[in-house]
Amino acid sequence: MRKLVIGMALASSALATPALARDNAWYVEGDAGGTIVEDISNLLGSNQNGVLNTKTGYDFGGIVGYDFGAFRLETEASFRRAEEGSFTSATGTINDANLGGGAEALSFMVNGLLDFGPDDGLQGFVGGGVGVGRVKNAVILSPNSPLSLVDSDTGLAWQALAGIRTPLSDNIDVGLKYRFFNQYHNDLVNTGGQNIRTRFRSHSLLLTLGYNFGEEAAP
Repeated sequence: MRKLVIGMALASSALATPALARDNAWYVEGDAGGTIVEDISNLLGSNQNGVLNTKTGYDFGGIVGYDFGAFRLETEASFRRAEEGSFTSATGTINDANLGGGAEALSFMVNGLLDFGPDDGLQGFVGGGVGVGRVKNAVILSPNSPLSLVDSDTGLAWQALAGIRTPLSDNIDVGLKYRFFNQYHNDLVNTGGQNIRTRFRSHSLLLTLGYNFGEEAAP
């Protein structure tokens, strides 16, 4: 009888223990979703402002990270792009039918995240990252216009992150992530040789799929 009671107690403890110890484990993750790029201004120089409005675009990336427990550290490569919508200046608005261009940014970031909630259930997280981004802006007003712009710049970028995730199996997680990406002081030159300074800011909502390499918890 004593052996039976001990056996039942051990079995119940094993069932109560999460199947996966995600802490102190490496993981990889893929992200994909939509993005909204904020209006990009000052595209005609300081003397005459020009504003590029873009359509809803796409954002995707990949991550390699390590889970320390309540804190995660990861490296990320991501790319986001939005096609031209309209261009507004002092002379009026040009719609996308008569406009070429768009806005995009490639980035390489280091992120730090704080996790809230159980590893074997719904978990929330917040954090941020810093790194380097390469922004490209294009505004093609006409084939020979000196005010057209097709140029890129590399500089410091940062981002804010928040989201939720939940396990599908011992090793696979799915989630939803919000990402605010920001890169200031993008120095560009238009086709007429004029220097232009802009910024790039985007808001993305991403589906995430992760695979963690944690081992099963010991009974």
